[in-house]
Amino acid sequence: MNNNKIFEKVKMKIAISNVKEEDIVMNKSKFNIGKGIGIAACIALSMTGVVFATTQIISKFGANSSDGVQTAINNGYYSDVNTEYKEANGISTSIESFLIDDNNFDMNVNIKFDSSYNLQDMLSDNGRIDIMDLKVVNEKNEKVFATRELESEEMTALYKTEQEARENYDSYKGAYSEHSQKINDNEIKFYLTATGNPVEFPKSQKLKVTFNKIRNSYWENNKEKNVIYTGEWIFEIDVPSQMAKSNLVHYKLVSISDNNYKFEDAKVSNSAFKIYLSNCNEIAHNENECVETSDGRKFYPARRSDGDGEISVKEDGIVRYYNTFNLTNYDATDTLKVHVFKTNGDEVIIELVKEK
Repeated sequence: MNNNKIFEKVKMKIAISNVKEEDIVMNKSKFNIGKGIGIAACIALSMTGVVFATTQIISKFGANSSDGVQTAINNGYYSDVNTEYKEANGISTSIESFLIDDNNFDMNVNIKFDSSYNLQDMLSDNGRIDIMDLKVVNEKNEKVFATRELESEEMTALYKTEQEARENYDSYKGAYSEHSQKINDNEIKFYLTATGNPVEFPKSQKLKVTFNKIRNSYWENNKEKNVIYTGEWIFEIDVPSQMAKSNLVHYKLVSISDNNYKFEDAKVSNSAFKIYLSNCNEIAHNENECVETSDGRKFYPARRSDGDGEISVKEDGIVRYYNTFNLTNYDATDTLKVHVFKTNGDEVIIELVKEK
């Protein structure tokens, strides 16, 4: 790839857009809201065409959670909470389990529909169900997670212009995916998988989970339709002590085989390893890029979402690279080798040692 044509792939853009017309169901009676102008929060995320893995074995937190998250689960780093069900308008929800560390936040929500709903019809015609306005904050009211739709609503209500929102609104800047799985004729499991890019998740002792809109999307006459069921679902859950503190371990540079490349940072958590480089001209994603432990085991990029890695050029013209690998604290050794590659296939080796 010509480096002069590489653009910044991960960015936050706040733009003025039209809020699309939707059917909203409240107390099971429909009414329409018209089109209006609002401030919408959008995020463009890319990793040179990498998309969610489809061959990955479904884990506790769904098919989109990374192998690193699965390693954390295998080592007991998660919490089953199984909260009491909260009911509103014939829809009952509960938080089943979650995981949070510096790099990942995963959560499962059980959603049950009473007999007045026909789940089979809701899921027909490529239908899907998601939580439209999910928000998670901690005991200090720091934002852990929020959906783009919710943030768009909040910015529209709080600010008159894009510039005001850009200067004042604290948005969730990470990548995320949502999907659901049918459990039986009246119940689905909703999976949230979120990454902390570009910042770590805040340290939290308690989490408050709120949402008011459950959305059923489906296709009709080649057009996507949305029905939104409203209610009030609020949960407060305790964060286990092992998750309430940072588990990041930093590594420092020993050597790099191309002295033009600049090492910025490398760190491993209970669910992922991240490395940041700059001035890395002609670098390219390669199927052989990996991080290697001192005992020869190799861990490859998570590639679980477009937010897990990036090659970019910012205004200064410097080529930057970061990537997320499936190495975790459970497998990391005191020394590591990271193997990255150039467009011509040449290998660059970065040797690291754990900071004491």
